[in-house]
Amino acid sequence: ILAPLAIELVGIEGALIITGSILPVLAAVLWRRLSALDRAAPIPERELELLRGIEFFRLLPTQVLEALAGAMLPMHLDAGTEIVREGEAGDRFYIIESGEVEVVKDGAVINVEGPGEYFGEISLLRDVPRTASVRAKTDVELRALERDDFIAAVTGHVASAEAADSVVAA
Repeated sequence: ILAPLAIELVGIEGALIITGSILPVLAAVLWRRLSALDRAAPIPERELELLRGIEFFRLLPTQVLEALAGAMLPMHLDAGTEIVREGEAGDRFYIIESGEVEVVKDGAVINVEGPGEYFGEISLLRDVPRTASVRAKTDVELRALERDDFIAAVTGHVASAEAADSVVAA
């Protein structure tokens, strides 16, 4: 609204200099308040640690990791609970915080996974039905990422997408 007036008073270059100076001046004036907000923001350390333990997340910028850590859903499941079912559409990616899960394909247990391991990436990255079922072998604590959060983070960065592709291929 004030641009035409500024151009009239100080010319185009002057108006650009004034306009370009507004944000740095505001940042300097509000620095203490902005710093206090930053210090007060909770950092989900455990979730960040879990994400950094996975190769294709470790390659992501810190800001993306922090956003993902904040988006993770905690889940507690009792032993014997089916978490994902072979053949169903994938909606989440899971990281095991504690406990053990069994990976079951065609009715047979093919793997047991524990803390720091993960599952659900193949269905999300390849947009295919779940390739195996997973059930809690013991009581289990999981952290889950919704499909959209997972896909945006992993495929939005070349190095992470390549690492994820190699995990899926393996």
